[in-house]
Amino acid sequence: MRFELCRAVARCQARRLRAMAAAAPLPAALVVILVALAPLALVRIGCAVGTEIAAAGSSADVSTALVLGPVLAAAAAGAALAVSLPAREALGQQIAAGPCGDLAAVTASLLFPSLLAMLTLLPSLVSFCLAFAGELPGGRVAGVALALAVVSALPAGAVVAEGVQAAGRGQWARPLGVGVGVGAWVATGAAAGAAPLGMLAPVGRALAGSGPAWEGIAAAGSTAAGLGFLWIVLAASRPERRSPVRRRRSLGLAWRIPVPAAVSSLVVRRDDVRLANVAALGFGAVGALVAVAAGAEAPGPFLLAATTTLLGSVVGALAVCGILSTGYWMWWSSPHGRPSIIATAWYVGLVGAAVPVAIVAAVAAAGSGASWRALEFVAVVVVAGAAVATIAGSLALWRGEGVGDQLSSFAVFAAVAVAASLLMGLVAPRLTSLGLPGPAVAVLVCGALISAALLSLRRRLESDAQ
Repeated sequence: MRFELCRAVARCQARRLRAMAAAAPLPAALVVILVALAPLALVRIGCAVGTEIAAAGSSADVSTALVLGPVLAAAAAGAALAVSLPAREALGQQIAAGPCGDLAAVTASLLFPSLLAMLTLLPSLVSFCLAFAGELPGGRVAGVALALAVVSALPAGAVVAEGVQAAGRGQWARPLGVGVGVGAWVATGAAAGAAPLGMLAPVGRALAGSGPAWEGIAAAGSTAAGLGFLWIVLAASRPERRSPVRRRRSLGLAWRIPVPAAVSSLVVRRDDVRLANVAALGFGAVGALVAVAAGAEAPGPFLLAATTTLLGSVVGALAVCGILSTGYWMWWSSPHGRPSIIATAWYVGLVGAAVPVAIVAAVAAAGSGASWRALEFVAVVVVAGAAVATIAGSLALWRGEGVGDQLSSFAVFAAVAVAASLLMGLVAPRLTSLGLPGPAVAVLVCGALISAALLSLRRRLESDAQ
C-alpha cells in the first residue's frame, strides 16, 4: 500500500511539472540545459576558490568557518521548508481515511519532490565540494564529507523549526526535546573543538587534514539520515493549529486600500511566510553571532548573516504568484491596470525578501563592520534571489494544496537558481571584458532578472485567466 501511495503521489507531482514545462517549453528547456551544465562550471569555480584559501586551509578556525557557512545557509533553507509545509489535513480526506498512517502518507508525499530536489542540487553541490576540497589539505574525499554536511543541515533546520511551531501551538514537550537536542549538539561540538558544528566537527578536521575523511563522511551521513527520519516523524505528528479567536472587524473603506497594501496583507497573513521570515532572522542572527565570536574579520559576519537570512526570506517572493493566481478574476477586474498589479506583486516580493536581510545585516554590520562593496554585493544578491524566487513561483505555483507541492516549488527554485547563477557567471565576465564597470554590469544583470520575473508573472496570470 505504501508503494502504491508513493507511486500515485509521484505521478501527481510529475504531471504537475509536465504541465509546467508544456506551458513554458523554452524556459523549461533552458533551465534543464543550464542545470546539466552547472556541475562543469562549478568544478572550475571550486578549484579557483580552493586555490585562493589553500594556504590557510590547514587552520582549525578556517576549516570550521568553511563548513559553518554553507551549513547555516542550508539550515535556514530547511527551516523555511519545514514551516511552509501545510498541516496534516492537507493530505486530503481520501488519504486520511485510508489504511496508511500519517507517517507513510507524509513520506510518500515528500519522496518524489525530495528526489527531484536532490537531482537538481546534488550534482552541482558534489562537483563544487570535490573541486574545492581537492585544493585543501584534506583532499577530494573530504569534499564528500562537506557535501553530506550541507545535506544534513537541511533536516537539522527543519527539526528546529518543528520545535518552534509546536511551541507556538502550545505543545511544550516537543520544543523541550528539540532544545535538549540542540544543547547536546553544541556540547558534542565543544568536546571536539568546534561547538557550532556539533556532530559535524569531524568534517572540519577532514578539510584541514588533521583527521581522517572517513570520520567526516560517517558523521555527516549518519547525521543526515537520523535528522531526516526525525523530521519526517515530527512532520507527520505535528500538533494541530489552534483555532484563532475570531473578532469582528469593520470592513468600511475596504475598497480604498491601495494595491500594494492589499497584496502585502495577503502575503503577510500566510503562516508559512511569517514563520519562514522568523526562521530566517533566527539563523541569520546565529550566523552573525558565531562569526563575531570566532573573531572573523569584516565583512565576513555581515556576508554570512545576509546570505543565510535570504534563503528563508525569499518564501514571500516564491508565494506571491500563487496568491494572486488564486484570485486572478478579482485582480483582473480591478480598475488598476495589469502592469501595475504585476509590478506591485514583484515589489512586494522584493521588499519581503529584503527587510529580514536588512535587519540582520544591520546588526551584523554594527557588530563587526561592513564595506560598501559588501553592501553592493548583498543588494545584488537580494534582488537576484527575489527575482529567481518569483520566476520559480510562476512556474510551479505555491498554493499550499498538498504536502509535496511546496517541496516541488523549492526544487524548481533550486533549478532556476542554479541556472541563473551559471548564466550570470557566463555573461558578467564578458560584459566586464568589454570595459563596462562593475556597478553597470550589476545593474544590467539585475534588470534582466527583474524583466524575466515580471514577464513570467504576467504570462502565468494571463494563462490562468484564460
